[in-house]
Amino acid sequence: MARMRAWLVTLHPAIVLTVALVSVCGHAADEFSDPSAWEAFDAGSTDGLQAKGYFGAAFDGRYVYYAPCRTAAFHGVVLRYDTEGDFGTATSWRAYDAGSTDGLKTVGYAGAVFDGRYVYFIPFADANTRHARVLRYDTQAEFTRAPSWSAFDAGPVIGLRHSGFDGAVFDGRYIYMAPFGYSPYAHGRVLRYDTQGEFKSRMSWAVHDASRTSGLATKGYYGAGFDGRYVYFVPFNDGTSFHGRVLRYDTQADFQSATAWSAYDAAATGGMATIGYKGAVFDGRYMYFVPFRAGETCHGRVLRYDTQGDFSDRGSWSAYDAGHTGGLDTRGYVGGEFDGRYIYFIPYSGDGNVFHARMLRYDTTAEFADARSWSAFDARSTDGLNTQGYKYSAFDGKYIYFVPYNNGTAFSGIALRYRSPVTPR
Repeated sequence: MARMRAWLVTLHPAIVLTVALVSVCGHAADEFSDPSAWEAFDAGSTDGLQAKGYFGAAFDGRYVYYAPCRTAAFHGVVLRYDTEGDFGTATSWRAYDAGSTDGLKTVGYAGAVFDGRYVYFIPFADANTRHARVLRYDTQAEFTRAPSWSAFDAGPVIGLRHSGFDGAVFDGRYIYMAPFGYSPYAHGRVLRYDTQGEFKSRMSWAVHDASRTSGLATKGYYGAGFDGRYVYFVPFNDGTSFHGRVLRYDTQADFQSATAWSAYDAAATGGMATIGYKGAVFDGRYMYFVPFRAGETCHGRVLRYDTQGDFSDRGSWSAYDAGHTGGLDTRGYVGGEFDGRYIYFIPYSGDGNVFHARMLRYDTTAEFADARSWSAFDARSTDGLNTQGYKYSAFDGKYIYFVPYNNGTAFSGIALRYRSPVTPR
């Protein structure tokens, strides 16, 4: 139960009861490869808007919010699904164009975080720059009304023309945004917002330049994970090459103090090229880093850290190459989800930027390095739709929602969800 309690700190309260029931009732029959456990709906024209090209999502206890990123151009059309409605019915879906909030160009986001009242969209890029314009929605107000939305440009706080972030975590008070930038503008400036402060007050925001932590080039991250004390930033690309330098912050220490920060180069864990990750998942003990790409080749080398071990001890780290699971090419993922037993890796694209839907799953009750602990399922034609190319996910305690980005034909609004087998019916 210690492992279960640790995991719960990262979840919305609405999910806690579901997980508690699972621990008492046991696991339901496995449905991973059963097509009836999967559903798809094309929300790409919701409310007459082009609702396509999303990157991350958040769940507030009732609604799932999809973070707007881009189609041919970067956009700010937020898509929302009501989990009390029918997934396959248009009336369960709403869309709102928040692309000009508070006089700012609020487009191009990568991730979303819920703090108990507000949903924050993590600034990523617009047509010309990687930006820092944070977008916020008040869930106690009407979704489609402009006064429900606000924006703050954190650019002056960061001090970079090209910034850009990818993913974030909430520790109960602060939101930490993972520094991205990518080639050639990768940076290591972590942006933090104090949710107890005023959203538009400069005093509520802080930045720490972690780009030289532990003597390493710690910049260019893609997502973050939180284990109840430490925030982990997921290594991706430092502006020159893909890397495996994991960055960690101790939330019990001073954000601005160098001693609160540490880094570990996990690039050769298990003798593998463990570099180029997108997203992280915590299961109560282990932090899993989601495999994406090493150079021009996508990979499936899952990196894992034992949070009960020493961060700088290579014995605390392990890796498993899941790149060919269940007879499928299981490489190239963005983000993951934990449902109380299984880790799900969100399918994005493989070599040559070919988008796919080859779901990869690990059973956390089994051995990490045993091939029998892993399974895969190709969900590419769910409900007759082109269900490929997803970026991140959200979990409501029963369903995992995959965020549509690009299905290989075009930028997509085809939402996909999976009914977890470990939740009670």
